[in-house]
Amino acid sequence: MLNKRKQNYQSFQSSSGGRLIALYFDMIDSKAWSELKGNDIKVYLYMLRKYTANYTKGMLISCNRDDISIPKDEYLGKDKKQPWIMKMAQATFMNSIDHLIDLGFIKVVRNGYASRECNIYGFNDMWKKYGTKDFHIKNEWKRAAKIAY
Repeated sequence: MLNKRKQNYQSFQSSSGGRLIALYFDMIDSKAWSELKGNDIKVYLYMLRKYTANYTKGMLISCNRDDISIPKDEYLGKDKKQPWIMKMAQATFMNSIDHLIDLGFIKVVRNGYASRECNIYGFNDMWKKYGTKDFHIKNEWKRAAKIAY
């Protein structure tokens, strides 16, 4: 008897059925998503690629929702393993990060500017309130260079 593994992907989606990134329609259909530019989406998808979650019996046990980093070598395309995945100028990357923060998709968890370490980002759900009176981006969610005092 053959033990056939069920194929859960279409051939146009994957060549081997590896990991996937889930994007929900309510996010894609949101007012905040419509404000994103191409590079913003590229950075967001790259961050989602780094997200991992461990579930047991349907319950979330652990995840790295607030521990996402993108070192300079990665966004400049100097990662020797996969240089083509992220390749953009530093100013373009920073503009995309700032735009994702301003629209409520991500936040800064650790600002590494003063210690010359990589920033740590986390996913934010404030995008759901974009365009309403309840939408607010806290200063501590922004990069050091963008905080308004």
